[in-house]
Amino acid sequence: MMQEKRQRQRQSRRSAWDNLPSTALVNIFSKSSLKDRIYNIPLVCKSWANTSRHPHCWASFCVSPPVDAFVKSSAAFLGPFDGRRSSDPQIGILGLQSLIIKAGGGSALTSLYFFPFLTSLDGPPNDDALLSLIAQSCPNLKHLSFHGSFNASEEVLFQLVRSCPNLDLVDFSDSPYFNPAILQEMEIHCPNIRGIRRNGFVQPLLSSSLIKCFPSLKILNLSDSSIGDRDLLTLVTGNSRLEYLDIMRCQSLMLYMHIIKGAHRRIAEIHYD
Repeated sequence: MMQEKRQRQRQSRRSAWDNLPSTALVNIFSKSSLKDRIYNIPLVCKSWANTSRHPHCWASFCVSPPVDAFVKSSAAFLGPFDGRRSSDPQIGILGLQSLIIKAGGGSALTSLYFFPFLTSLDGPPNDDALLSLIAQSCPNLKHLSFHGSFNASEEVLFQLVRSCPNLDLVDFSDSPYFNPAILQEMEIHCPNIRGIRRNGFVQPLLSSSLIKCFPSLKILNLSDSSIGDRDLLTLVTGNSRLEYLDIMRCQSLMLYMHIIKGAHRRIAEIHYD
């Protein structure tokens, strides 16, 4: 009798999971970590395993809302492989390819960072191969992080920009790709850019290119960058749509308090120290 009761309880619990709408599970799974989606969720039960194959479970590689993950946050993205990278470039390419296949061949993929798939320092670079794969497979990509990539050629970067016209949030942190040539190419092919993140070196007078290339820019994170007073003044006076500005830990700024005092009337949220 007791055994039958336990069996009914187990069936009841299993039935509760099975009866959850698959759309609800897809929504939950899509907000879990990439590591959980790969290694844990498919092993919980048959229902979860089946639902985890839905392309929209793989639409985004990040847990946070895209605007936070790709622009506002200053933290690095989490890697599904615990930071372990192979020196064999093909392993990273195959890893990214497998996730793109899960996302409906890439058509469902909207938010992507690829640094966990880059080769380790003692291996030959595979940046071009990864970016070419993204360009060929992810036409609906909206959010992209170049974080951790240093070796891509300009030709492949142009190919990517031309293939992803829906880009609107771009993270250039820790990469050398934030330059006038790339920005001008994005101006032509990605007209909806609304958020950019950049730390490290910022070329003097690049602020003019930012204003010209991205009239719809609303969110700009330049924390830990080399931006100076002149460029900051150009940005806050030349972009009437800017709503969010982060200039935390920008050591080259000297007169920024005077600039920010006037900017607060036009920009709703400014972060500075």
